[in-house]
Amino acid sequence: MIQLLLLVGLTTVAFAQQTVRGSVVDSGEAVVPGLTVELSAQNGTTVTAVTNEAGRFFFRGVGEGAYHLHLAAQQSFAVFDTKLTVGRRPVDEVTIHLVVAEVKTEVDAVEEEAGVSTAAESNANQAAADSKALEALPIFDQNVLGALMPFLSQSAIGTSGISIVVDGVEMKGTGVSASALKEVRINNDPYSAETNRPGRGRIEVITKAPGDKVHGTLNFLIRDAALDAKNYFAQVKPQEQKRIFEGSVLGPLYRGSRTGFLISGSRQEDDAQAIVHAVSPAGPIDANVPAPVHETDFAVRLTRDLNANHRVSLQYNVTDVVSRNLGVGGLVTQDAGINSQAREEDVIFNDRLILSPTLINQLQLFYEKDHDPARSVVNARKLVVDGGFTGGGAQADQYTTENNLKINDIVSLSRGKHYVKFGITIPNISRRAWEDHTNRLGTYNFSSLGDYGAGRPTAFTQLQGSGRAVFWLNELGIFVQDQVQIAPRLQAVVGLRYDWQTYFESPHNVSPRGSLAYALKDKKTVIRGGAGMFYDRSGPAPIADLKLLNGVNLRSYTVFQGSYPNAAVPAGYPSNLVRRADDTYIPCTVHYSLALERSIAAGTTLAVSYDGLRGFHLFRSRDVNAPLPPIYGVRPDASVGVLRQMESKGRQISNALEINVQTKAGPWFSGMAQYVLSRTENDTGGIAWFPANQYNLAGEYGRADFDQRHRFEMLGTFHEESWWNLGLGVHVASGLPYTETAGIDLFHTGMLNARPAGVSRNALQAAGAVSVDARWAHDLYFSRGKQSERRHLTFGVEAFNLTNRANFGGYVGNVRSSLFQQPTTAQPARRMQFSLRYKF
Repeated sequence: MIQLLLLVGLTTVAFAQQTVRGSVVDSGEAVVPGLTVELSAQNGTTVTAVTNEAGRFFFRGVGEGAYHLHLAAQQSFAVFDTKLTVGRRPVDEVTIHLVVAEVKTEVDAVEEEAGVSTAAESNANQAAADSKALEALPIFDQNVLGALMPFLSQSAIGTSGISIVVDGVEMKGTGVSASALKEVRINNDPYSAETNRPGRGRIEVITKAPGDKVHGTLNFLIRDAALDAKNYFAQVKPQEQKRIFEGSVLGPLYRGSRTGFLISGSRQEDDAQAIVHAVSPAGPIDANVPAPVHETDFAVRLTRDLNANHRVSLQYNVTDVVSRNLGVGGLVTQDAGINSQAREEDVIFNDRLILSPTLINQLQLFYEKDHDPARSVVNARKLVVDGGFTGGGAQADQYTTENNLKINDIVSLSRGKHYVKFGITIPNISRRAWEDHTNRLGTYNFSSLGDYGAGRPTAFTQLQGSGRAVFWLNELGIFVQDQVQIAPRLQAVVGLRYDWQTYFESPHNVSPRGSLAYALKDKKTVIRGGAGMFYDRSGPAPIADLKLLNGVNLRSYTVFQGSYPNAAVPAGYPSNLVRRADDTYIPCTVHYSLALERSIAAGTTLAVSYDGLRGFHLFRSRDVNAPLPPIYGVRPDASVGVLRQMESKGRQISNALEINVQTKAGPWFSGMAQYVLSRTENDTGGIAWFPANQYNLAGEYGRADFDQRHRFEMLGTFHEESWWNLGLGVHVASGLPYTETAGIDLFHTGMLNARPAGVSRNALQAAGAVSVDARWAHDLYFSRGKQSERRHLTFGVEAFNLTNRANFGGYVGNVRSSLFQQPTTAQPARRMQFSLRYKF
């Protein structure tokens, strides 16, 4: 028998934590989950960790001294044992390369040791994908975040949207192009006190480190309508094409240099078309409208090791997105389109200082500058016919700018069984400027096509005034967290966080959080539970409304049943106002869960969990000067029109059963799947939502706008290293609810959201959605050596919505519309994407 030596590589990654961490990969550089790794001290104390679905393991709280890192024999792989010394320059990451120990003439079936970890960041009900998986999976237009977003929970997303954390800093995007991403995670350590949002409401991104060799990736992708199926609502197949040029290069500036670099960029040219499906008095409106989007991204980073314990980096990002006919599609016709250009520039400074083998300080400074002009395609009065069409002009002229500074300073301290983190996070010290010239010509709202044909608008709205406002949006978070190993098989995490922001200040936003994980003696089962409070943020839009619509900077008018087409605001007419209720609080949600995690086979883990949520003081709006019941004819204060009051009196309840499977079942399949059975009910649709009756909220509590009873997500790869490899993505979801409306302004508010008598909110349901995506690729190698380091060219073919199912949306709830209970939009039909990748 032939004995092969076991290969071990030690590498240092950027911004490491005070911990011994590493990964286990096989000879083909594929990660190996479910393996038990042991760390033994000279006094005989041994702690264990199990590689997670990304093949990674972690040992926290490692003090100074000599250790043995041991990996027991796994099937035909050799035993691994090496010495580690933790001192002035601690080991940041260990890569264990498994090598076949012997070659036999017969095959024995031996079960591989497997297990799950009690570490908070190793919870088995998270979704994660490393760079290798991201290359093999079907990902539309290289939109990595979009591919993983279905694994988020809508009930965990805040008012200001999804939280995207890149290398520890909250950002609006990844900052770098797709090939520069190392790992993407959702629901990693769901009750961490370090972040503002729970695990299911945030996406964590880790970008690639330079490494010790220059390497890179160049990608070219193309789609063409000639190979696509026709959209369900398109009378003629639209002539679309998209081209993506993307790549990244990283490594040391020169051999042996302590300075590394990363350069990434992409150019996307999307000659897309929007599909209009509406109805007018003259009949149906079906049209294909050009809606091109061109996006340019560039990033450059320099990383410098000042000494063994001190690393700094400086990064510059720029993103420029130009869109035409934005917003067109469904009931919105071409003349109501918007032309926009969004540009963002970022400068990021990182400073990691190892003060001692058990103490690290991480400082991050982030400066962001945005400017976002938007212009209406047609300069004309806007026409909105409920359940019919939206046309005329967009009335959307606006210019906004942002200058924003983010500061994070986090200290990590290891002491015995404790791993403590504390610090301050400042997501926003932000100066915002708004030049609002929207709706200057006015908007007519009609309750039906019949009223439009007769020239009877329900309301005419118009804005007047300078429309300029400058304000500061400042946010602050302070936290402390202790991860403690209570016993060899019992770990706890306790944390406390305080959040604050301008305009919605409160001294009560203190949120305790904690989790507990207990491993059974078989090392294959972990029982994990946790709970925590999370406070929301308002985002800039509500603050802009408060600053602008105050009757001075911007005056808003609503004229009921005005003349058409020559409506005008009479002299001295009362203007609308926006204000915040005195007892308004930042909304709070309480999340709690209990999970059973089980290693059911080598490299395969199953997690069954119950997740609950209670929401308190949720945002909504209400017209507190609406016409009084019972006739709803006269406003209480005749000197004011619509008085929109922002309130925090909504509530929400969510219960969910989740089943998650993470697997690497040998070389033939690797992936993750999630099934969710859930129900979420609330009595608000967000901070800009109004109830039907401003004085009676009966019937408002019901299914949330995003409530889906059943949802199944799967991302995986089959036979990655063979000719018949296949990347697969499956999305199956039951339909979303929508509301039946009366088509008449019963309460004389001008909002046309009144419901027929006895009908509750969100009582109707849209059809479900099913989408299957697939990818096939083949590699051509040009050099010898380790497969992961060889230059090669990859040809890829991807199909999205492979079964060509029509997945509908935009359902009409107006009972007076000829489109009542019918969809007006459909997700794209089957599309083909071809890619060419060069790696060196």
